Amino acid sequence: MEARSDALQRILEIMARVQPTDAGFVSVATVVGSVLRRVLSAEKTALRAAISLAQQTQLDEMRAEMSEMIEALGKVLPDRISLETVPAKDEPSWWFAVSEATHILEESIEQLSALVKKQKKGSAIRDLTAQMLRLMREHYNVFLEQGRYYMDG
Repeated sequence: MEARSDALQRILEIMARVQPTDAGFVSVATVVGSVLRRVLSAEKTALRAAISLAQQTQLDEMRAEMSEMIEALGKVLPDRISLETVPAKDEPSWWFAVSEATHILEESIEQLSALVKKQKKGSAIRDLTAQMLRLMREHYNVFLEQGRYYMDG
């Protein structure tokens, strides 16, 4: 949890020094926001399908982190670009919800990895996206571990 909160703190620090008039930053941040919304929706779905209080607590912390990242992005994006409410699906099966969240995180990590490589080294958007990737990998590892634990019984 400490590593995740460290990454989240770095994300907030990067966002605090960004100029909202930087068109390149805003365009990439919009794509990142869209990816994060998809991940948040999957994480909310897994949270709703959690089968234990421990899972619920852990997934709720992850959902809060993802929401904070989206809120931080929303502060630098123009008003016409909305990162507002993200729906959760009704998934009665915890296993399918976790599988879907893992799959979406994996795809999202690949997408953002490709995006970050195209950004100038040392730029705010590259640093921001790298920190978001770090946090998403942590979330992915949590879902993977939950799946393994479930499979091992």
